[in-house]
Amino acid sequence: MAQARHSLSRLFLTKQTPEEAQHQSLLKALATAAGGKPFILDDAPLRLMYLTPDCMQSAMHVEKPSQLLCAYSRAMMGFLLFNPSPKHIVLIGLGGGSLVKYCYEHFPQCRITAIEINADVIALRDAFGLPADDERLDIIHADAVEWLPRQDYHADVIFLDAYDIQGLVPALNSAPFYATCYQQLNERGVLIANVWGKPSIIAPMLTRLHRQFQHQVCWAKSADSYNLIVLATKVSMRQDTGAVGTWRTPDTALIEQHPQLVLQRFADTLHVIDPDPTMLTQDHALHDTLLAQLRTLLVIDPRVPQDYAGFRSLVLTDV
Repeated sequence: MAQARHSLSRLFLTKQTPEEAQHQSLLKALATAAGGKPFILDDAPLRLMYLTPDCMQSAMHVEKPSQLLCAYSRAMMGFLLFNPSPKHIVLIGLGGGSLVKYCYEHFPQCRITAIEINADVIALRDAFGLPADDERLDIIHADAVEWLPRQDYHADVIFLDAYDIQGLVPALNSAPFYATCYQQLNERGVLIANVWGKPSIIAPMLTRLHRQFQHQVCWAKSADSYNLIVLATKVSMRQDTGAVGTWRTPDTALIEQHPQLVLQRFADTLHVIDPDPTMLTQDHALHDTLLAQLRTLLVIDPRVPQDYAGFRSLVLTDV
């Protein structure tokens, strides 16, 4: 049996409260009734998708279905720092379709392709207010590891946000799959990956991305979780001056178009390393430098909710 791939946040959880125990009992009952399929918890005004009682997949405000409730999903829109007008976005992993809905609403000239391996997740699309497939939207039931190499997308953006009941999927965070993503992006394309786990798990992923994207990689921790949002681009991450520490910054028009995303705050929290000559040639030197930085970033954060009540309060406060 494969060993479960737990999230970093689980390592930091405190002792369960009576309220959380009651919530977990409800989730277990819903999971049993669902017979192993993804299930929905309605807790007005929230609707949530779970893969298992321990694995929340998506959250939606039923009155504002296109709003990005979770800080990590807002952070994933940080690709706008590099391409504010995408023409084709590919999403690997659908969940409740939060990113699909936001992009569909805000980029009317953009084609959106979502690849989801779990047919039972796709079956819940109507419950989460996803628009029907049309000339702009195509939701595909497929394994991205097999499907993506056969395409010729030239995409502006690829979202890599795919999990199973054990956590991150190794095949989707491997050197061959990163190479596939690189090939499917156009010459100015951006890959955005949502990852979580111990620094010792994430550091090899960042090392592989550095190699594939010629060190044009940066990352930020989500404000309300231990998710790490990683951006890798085919173009320079610096302003045109190329000066170290000089980031691309959102202009006023972009900020006004997407006020919920708080793009300037996201840009201010980005982390990067400037590889020295040793790191350019030796993976272990790059890996060790990344590991040291991640160990200072992924530490106990009092802002991260410790239970469902804390999560619910936080996401509704941000609405």
